[in-house]
Amino acid sequence: MSEPKKTILFDFDGTLAETMMLIHEVFNGLSSVYGYRHLPAEEIETARHLSIREFIDFVDIPIWKVPIIAIHARRKMHASMDQILPPKGLVDVLTQIHTSGLYFMDILTSNRRKNVLRFLSQHRINWFDEVESTRAILSKKKRVEKYIRQKGLNPDDLFYIGDTTVDVESARHAGAQTVAVSWGLNTRQALEKANPDFLVDDPAELLSIFPAV
Repeated sequence: MSEPKKTILFDFDGTLAETMMLIHEVFNGLSSVYGYRHLPAEEIETARHLSIREFIDFVDIPIWKVPIIAIHARRKMHASMDQILPPKGLVDVLTQIHTSGLYFMDILTSNRRKNVLRFLSQHRINWFDEVESTRAILSKKKRVEKYIRQKGLNPDDLFYIGDTTVDVESARHAGAQTVAVSWGLNTRQALEKANPDFLVDDPAELLSIFPAV
């Protein structure tokens, strides 16, 4: 009897799409609107070492403003989605994983579903069965748990792939296995502190976790 398919749930920003510089541009554009500190380009690398809560303190955002800012930022990102590229080599790797027929592949993102679909269409990426969106910024735990319930999954059969400490911590607390990628918003050092099950630096390394044969 064959093994049941594993499910791979992907984050979007920083994981499937190189949106870090767009996020930085939109973030700074809204700083005067919401009264937080502008982030100079030379501080981006410092910010990548921070957890989301540390970053919020770093730029002096009142915690209650975070959801409002996030909603506004998602709207502003839409016009620039055609300029965003996937990380080098990722499309080929995920095509192999999808073509194997061994895995279900979905997306769970804090970005707008509309933005994600525009990106996927632009790059002719059609491997994903579903694109789920959540407005949660500080934790996706409840949304991952809801996904598990809706799909009737054993949490051990779910892998969540993300690029931030929030992704790792949310998935782990929901009982899923965690895969962190260091090419996105958080650095390898920051991700190591979140203790993911797997930590990869290059898309090709995903094939050692998800064999396509």
